[in-house]
Amino acid sequence: MVEELCKVITDLNRTPMPANVRLDILETLRGPQQTAIATLRKRFLKQPVVLPESSRQMADTTFKLLRQTITAYTTVAIEGIKHKATLIEANPAKLVCLALHRAITTAGLKLLHTFQLYQPVELQAWLEINQLYLLAERQKLQHIDVEDKIYGDGTILHTFMRALLLTCSKPNQLRQADMAAVFRGLRDWAPLCELTVARQADGLFLVDLASDHPPIYSALHHGRSSDSERSLSTRNLVETLEELQQQDLRDGRPGIVFDADTTLPSGILNHLITAYGVMSQRSFSRNKTSNQLLVSLGLGSAHYHLLDGESFNELVTGVADDADEKANVIDSNPFIRAPVDERKDPWALTESRTRIDTEGGVNLDDVNIQDAYFNLIKTDTKALSEEERHPVFAVDILNVSPGGYCLQWTESLPGNINAGDIICLRESEEKPWVIAVIRWVSAQNHGNTLVGVELLSPRAVPYAAKTHRKTGPEGEMMRVLLLPEIKLVGQPDTLITPRAGFKERQKVTLVKDGEEQYIQLNRQLTATAAFAQYDFKTIKHLEEVASDNFSPTDSEFESVWTQI
Repeated sequence: MVEELCKVITDLNRTPMPANVRLDILETLRGPQQTAIATLRKRFLKQPVVLPESSRQMADTTFKLLRQTITAYTTVAIEGIKHKATLIEANPAKLVCLALHRAITTAGLKLLHTFQLYQPVELQAWLEINQLYLLAERQKLQHIDVEDKIYGDGTILHTFMRALLLTCSKPNQLRQADMAAVFRGLRDWAPLCELTVARQADGLFLVDLASDHPPIYSALHHGRSSDSERSLSTRNLVETLEELQQQDLRDGRPGIVFDADTTLPSGILNHLITAYGVMSQRSFSRNKTSNQLLVSLGLGSAHYHLLDGESFNELVTGVADDADEKANVIDSNPFIRAPVDERKDPWALTESRTRIDTEGGVNLDDVNIQDAYFNLIKTDTKALSEEERHPVFAVDILNVSPGGYCLQWTESLPGNINAGDIICLRESEEKPWVIAVIRWVSAQNHGNTLVGVELLSPRAVPYAAKTHRKTGPEGEMMRVLLLPEIKLVGQPDTLITPRAGFKERQKVTLVKDGEEQYIQLNRQLTATAAFAQYDFKTIKHLEEVASDNFSPTDSEFESVWTQI
């Protein structure tokens, strides 16, 4: 069906016919096209960053269909303007307005899927979008409301700003589902922004309608303004997002729910406020290097490697894994009367990238990992050894700064990486593990991917944690990391937790080697779909484990943290 639909639109683009007839055919095909794209999307999203061949073909087919559709609607608009005197059975202005609205809407959808695959935008794609909007401006059609039952009603101006704002949201720092939620939200939020002639405004962003470029920060524009430049002001949008954030905080951080399938997480609200509110600048310069790092993916893997061979049961009980001794400990220790069930521990698996917004645990069917590996874990967790479940990879460094690294992720490395994932890394087997987070992902040509990594802490202490609830059973033992205080930057002790099951003002028992410590979580400092970070206060004295377990080191990471 998809190939046939693509062929029909391609043939339509080659066949001369009146603009109103062409538009009628396109509108008839629009519903089946949306269904086809939704079907194809399931085949290339939630896949490794370097797509398998079958998924790549599905993505290519989708982009081909979208390109042909943009061409078809653009043809309608141009022919409608050129031959408006001969359009007897149609209103020329209405026809051109609808065609331009559809073309820009489709171009925005194509942008979304490009960003979701972390790929660079095609050459001429921005020139196409910019020129379509400029054409609408010159025809004075940009403020006319257009009905769209599939992607939302709105004007050409609002549809164009939706594409601009999606690009300004720093999509390479977001996960695929979060990008889709942002795109959905911008349907409602784009009208809050203003697009005006650049010399008459002072918006945060600027776009040149005569260029093949996305919006840039206005402050980075040098030289005289031209008539084709437009200023994009996001001030009202940021104020609205801040109000939504405050309401979300009062409601207990459920996020912004658009429909049954689309929710914008609380953490992404904060991301958008920053992206649309202030100009971001690099804090440190980058230096090229040809070294390698040892990298392991996921909070579970970081926890495992920091334990240095100790099992999770040993961490909880303080007793070496011996069958007879373990049986006695299990009988007497209330925290492990039932064995620690790693199937209920979302961080026992190498990579758990699903978003969990309830305290009910992980739905393994939603975990985005490679299919074969996923099936093996799902059917028999013990089929892989601990070491096999938490592999370490040698990854090339492209450049380094005091704040992090740019890594080159090749096809030979696992593809299940995502912005917001926790990773651990070190320079060599003799050096300590350092905790970091993947901040952005960018797919390149030839199957390679660039991964931006931000250092979180030069040290971390693995704990087991159990939450206390006012009603119902206590939470399961889960893996967490304590990041010791960094006095130089004024960062207190913080706790890295799974995304689900933990919240502000919650009381938590920390367990290490059978010893229990009691804390209360204070503020959520940051959160992604993979983890949350909290500061906390001690209810019962927290041992000075961080300082006891680490001795001074001459690692280059030490110099990194003195520069931050």
